[in-house]
Amino acid sequence: MGRAATIAAWEYLTVPETERDRLADLGMEGWELVAIGGGPGERLLYLKRPAESFAARVTTEQRTRYYVSRGLDPERDAR
Repeated sequence: MGRAATIAAWEYLTVPETERDRLADLGMEGWELVAIGGGPGERLLYLKRPAESFAARVTTEQRTRYYVSRGLDPERDAR
């Protein structure tokens, strides 16, 4: 028998080329530049990263709600 195929789920992000200085930070968040497009007047950067699993996403949403309910900043106080 063959192996079952695994389908990867991806998130996509489009950023104006004028914000290319954000690429290092986006890379640290798991984003990968996959294409550059758009017209000559407005170039766009296309990025992708693996999507979080449903279980991880739910856990993140629950953590965020918990911090917000306590008046805390989930981005700053979770670290």
